[in-house]
Amino acid sequence: MRSVFLAAALAAVSSSAALAQSCDAEPQFAAHRTANGVIRAQYNAVSRGEWPEAIHFGEEVVAGSGAPGHKVAAHTNLCAAYAATGEYELAIAACDAAIEMRDDAWRAMNNRGVALWLSGDRAAAVEAFQAANAASSGEDEVEANLAMAQCTTAG
Repeated sequence: MRSVFLAAALAAVSSSAALAQSCDAEPQFAAHRTANGVIRAQYNAVSRGEWPEAIHFGEEVVAGSGAPGHKVAAHTNLCAAYAATGEYELAIAACDAAIEMRDDAWRAMNNRGVALWLSGDRAAAVEAFQAANAASSGEDEVEANLAMAQCTTAG
């Protein structure tokens, strides 16, 4: 009987450890790329975590007279860069600008959720992740963020 109990206890600990390991501790940004060379450079900077460069390229595009799609991408990537550097109000404003330009901008919704999550507003972050999920078609970053939020709030 003791060995059955020990085996059950070890199985419970192992499955709890596996669940804890499958929970991402940090939300994931969704970088946005277009054919525009500056946006591609900004996308690459976001992908590498080079936040000052991502901000520089994004501000350049936003200040210019580029196409609306490029501005949506620049705002979306600016949101990620500002959030990563702790400038949550600027991040949320950048995401809001992208969403105002394109109401189905799931990457901006996702990054808005990340900014809210990092700022400590978990309930609003989950709402943003859910909106991103509704606007997207099962994108990896969005699904990972929803799973992270569920896993984090369940524990």
